[in-house]
Amino acid sequence: MKRNARIFIAVAVAQLVLLSWGVITRERVLRQGEVFLFRTAPVDPRDPFRGEYVRLDFAAERGRWVFPDSLDRSTTRLHAVLAKDTAGHAQITHLRTTPPADGAYITVRPNQWQGKVVYGVDLPLDRYYLKEGEGPRTEDLLAGRFDDDRPEEPLPAVAVVRVLNGRAVVEDLVVGGRPLRQWWEAP
Repeated sequence: MKRNARIFIAVAVAQLVLLSWGVITRERVLRQGEVFLFRTAPVDPRDPFRGEYVRLDFAAERGRWVFPDSLDRSTTRLHAVLAKDTAGHAQITHLRTTPPADGAYITVRPNQWQGKVVYGVDLPLDRYYLKEGEGPRTEDLLAGRFDDDRPEEPLPAVAVVRVLNGRAVVEDLVVGGRPLRQWWEAP
């Protein structure tokens, strides 16, 4: 009985350590990471298990990058080196097999390539969670639909992302130049 109790306690402690490490890593990226603005075309799905969130589709995931080494189907992780364009938006300048010694980068997965050219990558960011009840209003805002029957164009959206040592965390979603939270605050 004592042996089983020790095993149970060891497994419980290991699970707590793993969960805590994930939270600590995320918080460190949010506090110390460099800010990048990623242009996005958000879509608002609902999931009964995950809650309300905005699925993010980033423009930076599509491009044309020449891969320096031979890329084969077994390559699952690359390091995308980031820079900011003249408007301040994030862009991937090139891909590497090893992390760069300095500068911002995100670990990505290649999803489209032909020969030595990569055409698409998957960023490790794909959703921004909302407060309960904000989903339908956010969907209308992102689609350019408002209550007053006048046609509207969808507002431009950017995800504010913190990047540190290959990890990235979505800090905020800015729609039409305003953080999403400001859209729902009382005037």
